[in-house]
Amino acid sequence: MKHLLVTLLAVFLFALLLWRPWESETHVSSAPTPPPAAAPPAAADAITAADVAPPVPAPTAIPTGLTGPEIQQVRDAIDNLEFVFRDFANALGGNPVGTNAEITAALQGDNAKQLQLDVPEGSTVNESGELCDPWGSPWFFHQLSGTRMEIRSAGKDRKLYTDDDFVR
Repeated sequence: MKHLLVTLLAVFLFALLLWRPWESETHVSSAPTPPPAAAPPAAADAITAADVAPPVPAPTAIPTGLTGPEIQQVRDAIDNLEFVFRDFANALGGNPVGTNAEITAALQGDNAKQLQLDVPEGSTVNESGELCDPWGSPWFFHQLSGTRMEIRSAGKDRKLYTDDDFVR
């Protein structure tokens, strides 16, 4: 009789282990369930490539009144600025912001990590603490977003928004 009782108990425990009611499918998972798939947009609400892809910058117009070597010089200077901004953004999570003097100060260590970057080749810093183009005019920085910045050189005439400005 004892053997029968022990055998029945063993069979019951074995069945319980196989069944595992404590792991039922109605158990609430800690992971959130994904939302149901949305219906495709109507023709009027169709998503275009412009909605998904980042905007492509307009081609840079070649400034007038500059020689080939001068154009190459300012292109190289802007490339070097962009490399410094990239390094800054990689270290701090975004471009420096503010006026030219504030951006220059941030690049020279006035930032959250006190990261100091070299003055980019082709640029200088004037007595007002501003980064300047190859002709000694302060660069004009226009923040388009936290990661994109338009850079403008006043050009050889040292006046912004004239035909010899170089913009990227």
